[in-house]
Amino acid sequence: MTNNVITINENIRKLLPITYNILTEANLTVHPSVYKVILSGSRGLTNCFRQNSDIDLSLLVDLQTIDDEAAREDILKEVLDVTTSNWKSEIELDTVAVFDTCNCRLQCFNYETYTNEICKTGGVDCLGLYKTNKGFSGFVPKIGIEIRLIHPTITVWERSAP
Repeated sequence: MTNNVITINENIRKLLPITYNILTEANLTVHPSVYKVILSGSRGLTNCFRQNSDIDLSLLVDLQTIDDEAAREDILKEVLDVTTSNWKSEIELDTVAVFDTCNCRLQCFNYETYTNEICKTGGVDCLGLYKTNKGFSGFVPKIGIEIRLIHPTITVWERSAP
């Protein structure tokens, strides 16, 4: 089962009209485990993209109830596959599945701009990442990824509260 992302954040339309058009026309689709989609990179709020720039999307996934790492990996593969296999655009999509590892509920993705106050863990290697593109497939090891370097970010879509 998949969920088509029907309503793209209106702020993206206002701030990033080219990116907005790509997102709305590309059949952006998410797996039911995804609760939020975040845009970053050159087609995000930095708005400094080249014509051939890809779109960087972080798919936030709730894995709190799954302890088995093999089961987590299966879900994360499926999450990325649903989005990439449904993508219909000439603009390449660069996706990563992001999950909470510090019990912080990934609050840093609730803000467009990073400040030290929003991350109680220091903001380095404080989240889980899973990728299956650009020559890599699997859990991204702890390599010093800094949250502040992912920002600025903007929410593309967020699941409504039940």
